[in-house]
Amino acid sequence: MGGGFLPPAERRTSVLVGVYAALSLLLLLTGDRIPTALLRGFGAWLFAPLDRVVLTVDRMAAAWRENRSLHERVTNLEVENQKLRMAGVENSELRRYLKLPDWQSYRLIPAEILSLSGEPKPTAATFSTGDRHGVHQGDVVITGEGLLGRVEEVYGGLSRAALITDPGSAIACEIESTGVLGVLRPSSLPSPRLVLTGVPLSDTVRVGQMVLTSGMSSRFPRGLRVGVVNGVGRDRGGLTLDIEVEPAARLSRLRHAFVLVNDRREEP
Repeated sequence: MGGGFLPPAERRTSVLVGVYAALSLLLLLTGDRIPTALLRGFGAWLFAPLDRVVLTVDRMAAAWRENRSLHERVTNLEVENQKLRMAGVENSELRRYLKLPDWQSYRLIPAEILSLSGEPKPTAATFSTGDRHGVHQGDVVITGEGLLGRVEEVYGGLSRAALITDPGSAIACEIESTGVLGVLRPSSLPSPRLVLTGVPLSDTVRVGQMVLTSGMSSRFPRGLRVGVVNGVGRDRGGLTLDIEVEPAARLSRLRHAFVLVNDRREEP
């Protein structure tokens, strides 16, 4: 093979290099005269299919990630739902064994709050439902936020309830997740507030814990939300804890409520 001839691969490389060099020189000489808008339009037309492909792939990847996340959440919810169903069955069986009323024996009667009375915080409320709506003395009154109180007087189309802030109110409660027991009572010292009383100093109670009805009396069913622990200290005698509770229901902004009626009623 003669020295003046290049292999085919090297000849192709030389041709490409020459073409690129010529194009570069042409652009250097005429670059200022080529319209910028024309170049941008040509570039947009040239790369538009690639942009669409990249965008489609990116959307598919995002959709796949979101779909995987949704499947994971649905699976977790199904597991939790199954646990709740099993717990509900066990709870119903235990309540029947202990001869406790089932939550299914209660129904909700909606009521409009017509007036509030008491200072500085409301202690009583008058409702738009009464005897002809199925309300009875002793029925519990709640909102979506928590416990309000208990019906004391019933008339044809009206009823009056003493709220949890009523001076005569006493509600058996427990601290959620710890089971610490106490009795919630209104106190006027040093200012009007709700206090969980009868809690030994040895029990541990923390600010932010939820307070629920304990069901230790027949007046209120167990598990109703009452409030949140707002402060923990010692009572004046220093023998028990002084636990201040912030009501779950906003008593000064009441508009509507529900009367919790027990269809398997016993006299209060």
